[in-house]
Amino acid sequence: MGYQVKGLMDIHTVLSNERKLGGVIEVEYLRLRSGEQFPNAVITSIEMAGNAIYSVGFITEQGKQFIAHVDEISIILEPVHKRICEMSNESYRQIKTVEKLKYLKKLLQANAGSCTPTFRKEVEQLVDDIGVNAAANEVDLSFMEPRREDKKRGNRIRIA
Repeated sequence: MGYQVKGLMDIHTVLSNERKLGGVIEVEYLRLRSGEQFPNAVITSIEMAGNAIYSVGFITEQGKQFIAHVDEISIILEPVHKRICEMSNESYRQIKTVEKLKYLKKLLQANAGSCTPTFRKEVEQLVDDIGVNAAANEVDLSFMEPRREDKKRGNRIRIA
């Protein structure tokens, strides 16, 4: 993750496949035609009618939620697909971390005693997205071990 997003359709694709891809779309700043500028805004939704995009939902650093018609958006600078633990927008990071931890706990509870490849992959993706430290504080990750190449990065894991 951490790659540039090329346009609104790419953002829509990432948001539509959030469970599979993880992460969020964070922008350096989003400016409206009125001149209001929102640094580190996180795009949370793209609304479409057929193939035409008509509105963009986003959350500011202060946690305020906006929905703007595409005609009201002046510029979206540097949209990047990031892992939750890498976000600069602290208020939305907390919201998404709590959301993902809740899902992770339910997943671990539902699959207690079972370690299918699909389960392993999903747990690994969730923990990678929110960060090992955040996950380890809430759930038992003793069945996971760091990959050699990820020990250098410090926060990625692999299921044993």
